[in-house]
Amino acid sequence: MLDAFLVSAVGLQAQKDQLDTIANNLANTNTVAYKRRTVDFSGLLDRTAAPAGASAQTAEAARPSGIRVDMVQGEVRTTGRPLDIAITGPGFIEVNLRDGRIGYSRGGSLQVNADGLLSLPSGQVLKADIRIPTGATGVEVMPDGSVRAQLKGDAAPSVLGQIELVNFTSSDALVPLGAGLFELRDANTEPARAWPGEEWAGELSVGAVEASNVRMVDEMVHLMLAQRVYELNAKVAQAADEMMGLTNSLRR
Repeated sequence: MLDAFLVSAVGLQAQKDQLDTIANNLANTNTVAYKRRTVDFSGLLDRTAAPAGASAQTAEAARPSGIRVDMVQGEVRTTGRPLDIAITGPGFIEVNLRDGRIGYSRGGSLQVNADGLLSLPSGQVLKADIRIPTGATGVEVMPDGSVRAQLKGDAAPSVLGQIELVNFTSSDALVPLGAGLFELRDANTEPARAWPGEEWAGELSVGAVEASNVRMVDEMVHLMLAQRVYELNAKVAQAADEMMGLTNSLRR
């Protein structure tokens, strides 16, 4: 009967993770370049028991999250804005996070910050370190990743830099940070590098953004299934409790 309680507890926690993940997916349906999360239930079977006397916080930290990121391409939606970019195919753009670490993004609506640097809407500056001089006009990103602008006194647009794409052997190498950003699980991992459209790299769709790959109908179906399984696991615990009560009454 104690095993029944354990099975029920694992099942309840797994479905709680599933419900939390689905809720997060639904909340980010309209987030640019968001990648839906899924729960890897097979990972829950590999959990190891917490050490005897471990605190609740230690036990929770030891429990594998089992969260996976679905890197399926989202719909590319045309915006017509020259600094909007979407990656069609594999690849990420490197950005500098606020604490000095490197983050990875699938693009979005780029902007010029107060220092003249190209950055994401959330403020992270592109690692390519592309600076737009004061007074430059007609700033645009080209399909090959080069950034051009019309400078004062020049007859033709100047190339100010080029956006490089990076990629990894497995999506499990990346940890989602929110707002369409990722970071490496292992900081020592070295990504593959290429210019957009070359070798393995995807192409840049300029004047467009990649939509979230969350499908509302699919998430609602998964939500109903998770709620039903949660109820069934709760009934297992209830049945085990009733059996234990019956056993105790027989021993009196």
